[in-house]
Amino acid sequence: MKRILTILAVAFAIQASAQDIVPNQEEKPRKSIKEQLQSPAQRDSLTTINQTVTITEQGDAAAIVEKSLTSAPKSINGYRIVIFMSNTQTARRDAVAVQESFAALFPQEQSYLTYENPYFKVAVGNCASQEEAMILLGSLRKSFPKAFIMREVINVGEFTR
Repeated sequence: MKRILTILAVAFAIQASAQDIVPNQEEKPRKSIKEQLQSPAQRDSLTTINQTVTITEQGDAAAIVEKSLTSAPKSINGYRIVIFMSNTQTARRDAVAVQESFAALFPQEQSYLTYENPYFKVAVGNCASQEEAMILLGSLRKSFPKAFIMREVINVGEFTR
């Protein structure tokens, strides 16, 4: 039950941060997720699919979700892909170079340079599941053949970047 609430909390936190963007005056106000699901889907500006989703809340589900959002964890156990790890004399300089080359190749992904005695490490991505990490690892293998998956404690705020 806690795992489901944590996943819901992360999803709602991501949605809430995405809604922080100030809409233009021409844009319509954004609908809640329930309103979006209940309204007919549109393929393009000319056609409308006449199918809707009916949402039935069981008991006090909204109250539980609201409570989980206010008491959401600050971090979760997740996964990152380590693309560099070294403890040589030039490890810091090499780590910065790897991080810069990664940023040039994959500008959409976040990278993290850390020092954990005695290693400098460059890890990338914010993966909530091992499957997500495996997909990311597959896309990085060509450029970083020695990359591997590592468990990490990830701040929830980093998922919104």
